[in-house]
Amino acid sequence: MSLTNKIIAGSVIGIGAIATIAYLNRINRAQVQLQVIPNASIYQLSLDGLTIKVDALLKNPTGASFRIKYPFIELTHKNILVGSSQVINKDIKIPAYGQVLIKDMMVKIPVLSFFSVVYDMVKSLMNKQSIVFTVGVITTVDLGWTQVAYEHKQDLTIKK
Repeated sequence: MSLTNKIIAGSVIGIGAIATIAYLNRINRAQVQLQVIPNASIYQLSLDGLTIKVDALLKNPTGASFRIKYPFIELTHKNILVGSSQVINKDIKIPAYGQVLIKDMMVKIPVLSFFSVVYDMVKSLMNKQSIVFTVGVITTVDLGWTQVAYEHKQDLTIKK
């Protein structure tokens, strides 16, 4: 192999390494800067239980687009898990410098399963008092070559 070929091969490998490092840094920044803004409201309140509708606005303020798995929602009240959404195997693309609104994720909280906690919540709602939930949004970010778990928790106040 001639000296020119060695220089060209070395240059190609070096440029490839630099491009790979730049790509990984950009994806890492994008992952950290993903913003999740959940919104919850009462969908149905009955003697059978409470159904909460959760919408999540996912914002990507970076130049990297990526895919995520459909979010899984957990609702806790006073550090006790009271309900969760269904697991859905669906990919959602988040564009660069864009946002996606995921609507109508339903969380059913049956009265019989969590009687003591749910009773207090239903009683408060029937008396037109607000309750505070912690909404956990769990998903997987697909970076193309690897997948990274992502979790966001936020307190929300719900009123009837």
